[in-house]
Amino acid sequence: MPTFIGLDLAWTGRNESGICWLKGVSPSDLRCTRLDAAVLDTKRIADEIAATQGPVIVAIDAPLLYTPERWAEREVARRFGRYKAAPHQAHAAVAKGYTAGIDLGEALEARGFTCTPVALLSGERDGRTAVEVYPHTIHVRLFELTERLPYKQKRGRSVLFRQEVMQEYQAHLRRLIEREARGLLNHSSVQRALAPDAAASAKGASLKRLEDTLDGLTCALAAWLLRREPKRWEMIGDLNGYIIAPRA
Repeated sequence: MPTFIGLDLAWTGRNESGICWLKGVSPSDLRCTRLDAAVLDTKRIADEIAATQGPVIVAIDAPLLYTPERWAEREVARRFGRYKAAPHQAHAAVAKGYTAGIDLGEALEARGFTCTPVALLSGERDGRTAVEVYPHTIHVRLFELTERLPYKQKRGRSVLFRQEVMQEYQAHLRRLIEREARGLLNHSSVQRALAPDAAASAKGASLKRLEDTLDGLTCALAAWLLRREPKRWEMIGDLNGYIIAPRA
């Protein structure tokens, strides 16, 4: 049975990452076996992923492939700038020593995974692959937004504003799940993550944890949809570094 893993990977091992584990073949039997936020050790999570039997797709919000010639972020910013969506530059992150995604990619490759999306985008369904995604591009395309959801913590954004935007995020995710994999709504962990009260009452660390959890769920859903309909997705960039995004 295929497994679909979403990781909203923290820049450093000191911070929590959003984690989502989905298993199943069809929309009716897809189930959620893990949905939370936790501090991840690179070797431990790589071992855990590698121990999963059968086909696996891991969608990770963090740079996986990197060379100094990487240009994917510039192209994503060019295409999605009208939606106010632009990823952090991998070059700047690497210069500061933030290499969590690259380290995890290398650890997964050492355990038999590929971090290149070419075969997956060509319709390969039985491999074990990790790919880089950027949740804002997924939101813009799959939620059909005119502007990205500004739920991230930022100077000048009040807690109340972020709570309200997080509730919008929950509603969009619920509609996407209803359309693509309705059975997931039967799982208690998904119900808790999508409950409007969870966002309305969250503050500080709990609000950040909910943000990470929803991003992890977004990444796992992207992995699921990528396997089901690869032609709906494209690689922005090249093997110096890329981001997988839904097509317009």
